[in-house]
Amino acid sequence: MKCALAFALLSVAAPVASCSKASANPLGTVLKLMDELAAKVTADGEAAAKAYHEYFEWCDDTAKELQFAVETATKQKDKLEAKIGELTSNIEASSSSIEELAASIAKAEEELKNATLIREKEVAEFAASESELMDAVDTLGRAVTVLEREMAKSPTALAQVDTKNMAGGVQAFSAVLDA
Repeated sequence: MKCALAFALLSVAAPVASCSKASANPLGTVLKLMDELAAKVTADGEAAAKAYHEYFEWCDDTAKELQFAVETATKQKDKLEAKIGELTSNIEASSSSIEELAASIAKAEEELKNATLIREKEVAEFAASESELMDAVDTLGRAVTVLEREMAKSPTALAQVDTKNMAGGVQAFSAVLDA
């Protein structure tokens, strides 16, 4: 600020000095050089101020962008942490579900094993019963064959007739015929 004031005074004083034989006077040459230097320093100062202003704006923009990036990353981090918590609880629930299903499968396999043993026992009992029944049917078939042969030889041989009560049987037969 002081430099700018000094340059302003020199720039006002320079035209006055240059009017009075600036070329012959070494002081006029110095004033002229000082005016040129002041103009150069002013131009350099303005360029530096412009560069500083641009750099400040760039820093400000970059800071805002980074702030937004930090906020976005923080929100994303919070979402991801929530998702991790949710998935962790899902893992725990799934683990307990897996344990329950494994126990259920083990129980079902045990029940299947027991049912298979029962079915095998029942099959063995059925086979034994079937064998006994087939033997009984075969024995009855042979007995029927023997009886048929005996009946063919003597049809009355196997008839059981009560001779004491024959008169009652004839009487009952004649009553049926009369009716």
